[in-house]
Amino acid sequence: MTERSRRMLAELDITAQPVFLEFLQNLDKSIKDDRYIVFEGRRSVRVQEAYYAQGRNPLEWVNTLRQGAGLYLLRSERDNYVITWTLKSRHIDGFAMDVLPTDGAGKPTWDLAHYRKIFETIRDCGRAAGLECGADWPIQKTDWPHYEIKQAV
Repeated sequence: MTERSRRMLAELDITAQPVFLEFLQNLDKSIKDDRYIVFEGRRSVRVQEAYYAQGRNPLEWVNTLRQGAGLYLLRSERDNYVITWTLKSRHIDGFAMDVLPTDGAGKPTWDLAHYRKIFETIRDCGRAAGLECGADWPIQKTDWPHYEIKQAV
């Protein structure tokens, strides 16, 4: 497990940490730790608001929010697309984590078509740990990198 993974894990809610630890240990057994990256764990409300604004507001406003949240600025309207469907993400309370495959250079990739096998391995490890996988959501809201603790009904 990488130092980044350990740091992201430690930022999660204390009750979520054992489940996500199992997830990451499953990943380390299935694929090398340099083949995936914990891209994001706990998220601030400001970051969530900036993400939610994407695709719903003009680029200038989105970048104002992104800058205030400490995020990199989007370069063009082409980059200004919807990336979240809620302001009440489980990331905010520390019950969610985004995990992505890495390309050959160690960079995170969202290229599902090219890295589908690794995305599926990550999904299967998340399921095995009892996590809800964004890959299993309805097609309009599918979020392959997203894993969260299932909410009690």
